[in-house]
Amino acid sequence: MNFIPTLAADDLMSHVLPHRLFKLFTVGDYEFWVTNHVLMATVAAVLMALLFLHVKKRAQTHGEGLDAYVTKGRVAQLFETICQFLREEVARPALGKDTDRFIFYIWTTFFFILICNLLGMIPIGQIMQLATGNKSLGHAGGTATGNISVTAGLAIVAFLMIHLSAIRALGVGGWLKHHMPGPIFLAPMMFVLELVGDLVKPFSLCVRLFANMVAGHLVIAALLGMIFTFGKWFVVPGSLIGSLGISLLELFVAFLQAYVFTFLTVLFIASFVAHHEEHEESGGEHGEAHAA
Repeated sequence: MNFIPTLAADDLMSHVLPHRLFKLFTVGDYEFWVTNHVLMATVAAVLMALLFLHVKKRAQTHGEGLDAYVTKGRVAQLFETICQFLREEVARPALGKDTDRFIFYIWTTFFFILICNLLGMIPIGQIMQLATGNKSLGHAGGTATGNISVTAGLAIVAFLMIHLSAIRALGVGGWLKHHMPGPIFLAPMMFVLELVGDLVKPFSLCVRLFANMVAGHLVIAALLGMIFTFGKWFVVPGSLIGSLGISLLELFVAFLQAYVFTFLTVLFIASFVAHHEEHEESGGEHGEAHAA
């Protein structure tokens, strides 16, 4: 039971800070390590790929008749339902006819964040330490999305997806025009303000996901740490019940934050795509009026 003291209140930050597991290689004076967050992000990516392959296999047609088109297996049906919800209820109302162009990115973002969040709720490191007695394995697990570098990477990818798709839809000139609304003499100032807004959007995605994932683990660690801080038996029931309640809330937050990150990314992409569609529709209407 040597792993239990790691939950003590004086070790709260150990639950959210990255921990080096093993060194990959050295380049000059720089050392490249695999941390627990890198490991868990890799595990999440592999699990997501395996789950998608499983769903694809189960969704393929087998046999004859209508039953051949029914997805087999509860896990595959669950993932198919979530994918359908994301496409029809989240992406399509905002992106319209461009939904299928972005849907694979949307699905990948949602499930990667969700799996990272859920893996972080499993005390993998503590289980490995208990099973092997090796203290160095105590920090093998963790929440990858509780690392600001991971959420920043997701935000950067979202930023690139938003603006590269905007440039593809509007062209460079259209993208610049979108950032310079209003009178021409205000164009330089408006461009700077719009550009700051473009940077704030992914920054908010990054910080929101990071803060929510860190907060839950710190609260649970603090509640369990009260047992060792006060050393009284009557503290144990309250700490355990409180930790259970926060864990259930974290389970909800794991799904919620994956949804919020994905939903806001869709809205940010749609802010440019919808502008392009409106421009095309207005151009078509002007052309018909001119022809008339």
